[in-house]
Amino acid sequence: MTAIPAKPVVLHAVSRFLPRSETFVYTVVAGHRGFAAEVLCHGVEFADEFPFPRVHVEPIPETKWSPGWWSAAFADLATGRSPWRRRVESLLERIRPSVIHAHFGPVGCQMAAVARASGIPLVTSLYGVDAAVLPYTSRWRDQYVRLFRDGDLFLAEGPEMRKLVIAAGAPVERTVLQPIAIDLRKYPMWRPDATTTVLFVGRFIEKKGLLDAIAAFASAHSRLPGARLTIVGNGPDESAARALVAERGLIGVVEFVGTKPHADVIARLARARVLIHPSATAADGDSEGGAPTILLEAQAIGTPIVSTRHADIPYIAAEGPGVYLSDEHDIDALARDVVAAVESGNRTTAAHLKTRHDVSSAIASLESHYRTAIGRATRAVAV
Repeated sequence: MTAIPAKPVVLHAVSRFLPRSETFVYTVVAGHRGFAAEVLCHGVEFADEFPFPRVHVEPIPETKWSPGWWSAAFADLATGRSPWRRRVESLLERIRPSVIHAHFGPVGCQMAAVARASGIPLVTSLYGVDAAVLPYTSRWRDQYVRLFRDGDLFLAEGPEMRKLVIAAGAPVERTVLQPIAIDLRKYPMWRPDATTTVLFVGRFIEKKGLLDAIAAFASAHSRLPGARLTIVGNGPDESAARALVAERGLIGVVEFVGTKPHADVIARLARARVLIHPSATAADGDSEGGAPTILLEAQAIGTPIVSTRHADIPYIAAEGPGVYLSDEHDIDALARDVVAAVESGNRTTAAHLKTRHDVSSAIASLESHYRTAIGRATRAVAV
């Protein structure tokens, strides 16, 4: 009897496995068909929400004040191989991955040297600040030069993100589109509550547009006096957001609920009358790069969307029934769109998600990219 060959292994490298803001990584890790997935990370969080049996934790000192930083730095200087790198090389020998998939530019930078030394092709996904800002900073510039030189393939979730990655230095011929994957089977149907709830979900950072969302809701509230704004998330802009709520006289109307498990977020999204997510380019150049995954999830459910013509948002959420887009920071337009979304009651559609973003098609695309990277690396060795 002929033995069935084992699946090739892909090692997904992330900083932590897994923040609640990175559910798109989990969908990929848990969704492979033709590859067996393993995970390498520096630490684990929310393991009960994102269970996975093959997670390899290799901590690394992150700052000069972290325990072991100086000894690791000395070992790296003296031998070119830090203790972390030695442990990772040992892991690679044990699991023998056919390809390494690094998520976010800094992780790709970290994995580039070890992947090259081990002869394993490296695929790197970039998602936002890691393409729009970090490659231009003194801390990361040289590391990105090496990543873009030695990496085998670079993935961008949309055409605008691809432009950012190429502008940062990635070779045009090695930078390709890879849609964010979501499992459409796992989303409920839109059934809004009787209460008119406007929902914001995201980190409280400038590019997510929380302050614009609050200002737009305040303007819309006079037309929608029974409406409530629920804000899910946390981050450095929280004090400014709470101050704006107080300034606009919205205390008791706006609720901050903190971060929530993904299942809770999806349940809230299915009950909300509209999702508002007015992304914008931050003062330091940070942007979505691609588009927030929550916009895909809203369309999978049918929840109306109020957002902006920012980065790849028009690419993944085209204006039409249930989808309202305006220019960045246009508070008046955002407010009008909130009112229009509530009053029309039009749901969004998931039709285009099935061909581009559903986990089956997106994973097939991703694994095709892996095979391209493996083939490229094989040809390079042969030469």
